[in-house]
Amino acid sequence: MTGFTEALDANVQYHSPVPAEDQRAFARVDVPMYIVDVSQTKLVWANSAGLSFLGLSLRECIDASGTFRMDLPAPFDDLSYQRQLHSYLSRVTEEGRITECITVIPNSQPISVYCSISPQPLTTGNPALLVQVLSEVGNEPEQVRSAQVLLYTTSMISMFDENGKLIFENPASRLNRPDGCEDLINRMCNRRDFDALLDELRKTGRANLVSLMHSSQGERWFDLNARSGYDPYSGSRAILLSATDVTKRLKAEHEVRYLAHHDTLTGLANRTFLEIEAERYLDETRITGNPGALIFIDLDRFKTINDTLGHLVGDDLLVVIAKRLKEVVEGIGFVARLGGDEFVVLIANFADYDLLDDISREIRTALSKPCKVRGHMLQVTPSIGVCTYPEHGVDLDTLMRKADLAMYKAKDLGRDRICFFDVSMSREAEERVSLETALRQALRNQELAVHYQPRVCLTTNRIVGAEGLLRWHHPTRGLVSAASFIEIAEEAGMIDEIGDWVAREAMLQQKQWALSGHDIAISINLSPAQFRRGRISQRLHRILIETGASARSIRLEITESALLSDANETLKELTALRDLGFTLEIDDFGTGYSNLGYLQRYPVTALKIDRSFIADTKRWPIVQMIVQMGRLLNLTLVAEGIETREQLRQIQKLQCHEYQGYLYSPAVSPHTFECLLKGQQTVTSPPTVGALA
Repeated sequence: MTGFTEALDANVQYHSPVPAEDQRAFARVDVPMYIVDVSQTKLVWANSAGLSFLGLSLRECIDASGTFRMDLPAPFDDLSYQRQLHSYLSRVTEEGRITECITVIPNSQPISVYCSISPQPLTTGNPALLVQVLSEVGNEPEQVRSAQVLLYTTSMISMFDENGKLIFENPASRLNRPDGCEDLINRMCNRRDFDALLDELRKTGRANLVSLMHSSQGERWFDLNARSGYDPYSGSRAILLSATDVTKRLKAEHEVRYLAHHDTLTGLANRTFLEIEAERYLDETRITGNPGALIFIDLDRFKTINDTLGHLVGDDLLVVIAKRLKEVVEGIGFVARLGGDEFVVLIANFADYDLLDDISREIRTALSKPCKVRGHMLQVTPSIGVCTYPEHGVDLDTLMRKADLAMYKAKDLGRDRICFFDVSMSREAEERVSLETALRQALRNQELAVHYQPRVCLTTNRIVGAEGLLRWHHPTRGLVSAASFIEIAEEAGMIDEIGDWVAREAMLQQKQWALSGHDIAISINLSPAQFRRGRISQRLHRILIETGASARSIRLEITESALLSDANETLKELTALRDLGFTLEIDDFGTGYSNLGYLQRYPVTALKIDRSFIADTKRWPIVQMIVQMGRLLNLTLVAEGIETREQLRQIQKLQCHEYQGYLYSPAVSPHTFECLLKGQQTVTSPPTVGALA
């Protein structure tokens, strides 16, 4: 240290609350020392070196009454510093002595120093601190700023010796640390985490882990980043640790992971979770040698209930069905909802086929019981298909396909039945081939059409876009939605041809409406199969050129499963589509994998919140979480499936940007949609059964 040599003026007489014997002892010390009355935030004594260090003279510290009492000089006159004094007092009361890095500004030049701080008695009884300057950190701007950042950052930074004993911590760390948990081992809830941290530091010199730790707010999860180093004061080996509270983030990620593996309506496992569990069940049957089974359940005429009484009634009925199904197979099987009114039960190691038949009958009986839903007495029956492992297949896809065939056989026989798969059911596959042939003819005979459902601005309640939805004018079945045949199109390799046709129709329609003064964007859905087949960006580019449409007016909706299927190739295609000018959106968000990471990885600009969230009021907190996440990432938020004014009010409160649903209009023909555009009126008539999206 230099510059701390000014002597006290022996001719100046003064009074100080510091005991005389302490004054005499401290006056003989060459290093800077000063004493602060914390309750009054006043400097009440300093030795000669201390006065010089603070840039003060003895005379200016004596007030009119002859008492050594001086307002704290800059930067200690700041309220944040004064609050820090109380923090120091609390710590030295517990620990006796602490070491801190502080910055002072004598003669307008900042100096950062290490100080020893300890309690000091006063004759007045007021609490006070004795500050002894140990060494100078340096006066380079970078060093001063580093010291200030360390003190006032909200990040929790601390230093421990190589065994985990606390050496130093910044204020943020101290405020977060509970009493009695100075040492690292006492802060961690799990001793294994402590051992793992030290072990990794010894091996590599750095470590990172997420650990449950004790904090002043109770047990919280922290992301810990640690490095081996040295204490700059003592030179001994030390651990530098930064800790970030990630409890809220982990909770949000847990919710999203739960959504990735569970059906949001019923709470049952979804298809993704089914695939995971199926591997475990099949492995178990291989080991034991006992047969396993897959039971496929589809509710008879559920669509009629959904269409006539509304989706709210239909959803509540599905919840009742799911609960009954879980009760029947609890302890003996695994239940999943595939979507809609389809459920699957996995059973491993059943003793004999009579037991499997009994379980299937119990399921049928339980699901067929009447129930009251929203004032309606309802009764549905199940059609059940059963196949066994290894007799009918050794993997989930094969078992699902054959159980599905058996289920359709049950429907053909009059519904409300149980059918076990047998080879004669191959006729079902022939019928699908027949439907495939009819679909190819539909393309040639111009039986396909695109209907449009309005996307409405929540602020103005005016149409700002449209979603193009494929329909089939079937010669005998009437207007059929794409859900009834798109899977066949994918399996038959027709998805590219149909997808290109839909894109061309939508682009031509957008161009026509734009010329009529209605320049709104049209959304089209891209199937995961289109991405799997590749070159989708090239095909859409070609169609853009053929139609003369503007890519900026075309939105492409992609499901989560499409995003995560062959992720690298998908990312390349999406990037190419974005570069062409298309807008990319995630459709039915929350029903698939719902991974937080891809929201930043992929070039998407909007989230379409799945209607299952909107329909279930219990899921509104999750809707709110998704909205907050979307807003944080600056994504447009579109609520799907708005059917009631209450749902509309709720999404208005959450400040979504757009919505679509039957409350405004179902999907309608281009002519009807143009009437909506011209009049901006609301379609209030109920949708036809065949027009469901």
